[in-house]
Amino acid sequence: MKLATQTFSKIAVLAISALLFGAGAATAAVVDYVGYGWETGGLSASAPGDELSVATVVTQIDPLFGVDLGAVEATLFIEGLSSQGAVVNNMNGTTTISYTGGTIAIYAGADRNHDWGVNPANGTVPSTFTDGDLVFSGAFTSFTLILQGSGLGVFEGYIDGTGGSALAGPCTGCAYTFAGSFTLPTGAQIPSGYDMQIDGVLEVESAVGTETVNFGTLKQFFNQGR
Repeated sequence: MKLATQTFSKIAVLAISALLFGAGAATAAVVDYVGYGWETGGLSASAPGDELSVATVVTQIDPLFGVDLGAVEATLFIEGLSSQGAVVNNMNGTTTISYTGGTIAIYAGADRNHDWGVNPANGTVPSTFTDGDLVFSGAFTSFTLILQGSGLGVFEGYIDGTGGSALAGPCTGCAYTFAGSFTLPTGAQIPSGYDMQIDGVLEVESAVGTETVNFGTLKQFFNQGR
């Protein structure tokens, strides 16, 4: 099943990345990914305890990770993000959802067999996104998603690296940020059973000390980019 990426998403991701790290940030590596996500109980009506999962294909990866996309397929899979419930701002119509827990993993293997299918979890999700060699794994320390009434949104999370071959390289003490944009089914071609199409980046910063961006800033940017 082919993924229909959108121009807005790429613009938003690049700008969000700039906001997150600023001009002086020492970015060691970037991983670009596209894919779909789903939440038990549905994303728009996110209730406490609902679990968000994301299955993506890596479209670009820094050499620091030791992965050649010309020879292998790389996938990125997220699971275990537990919703704290949707909070609706009646003034501007945005919905903010914070999550706890959750893990992220990047795999690389010779089989180019990823398949989102429909109504996940299913016969190919997560299995075709979690095969191959483990390149990177991490645990989320925070994750927040903001949904606009238009069906577009942004997300951001921070990660502690926990394993994988990449941690044996020059970035054992790096900081990791997971960010990007998403579209709900009303604005994108999304397989049945998925709640959103996502397009984003995993940023690896060589200096652990990062400056946290207020989500109000992200929302202001998002409104300007609509």
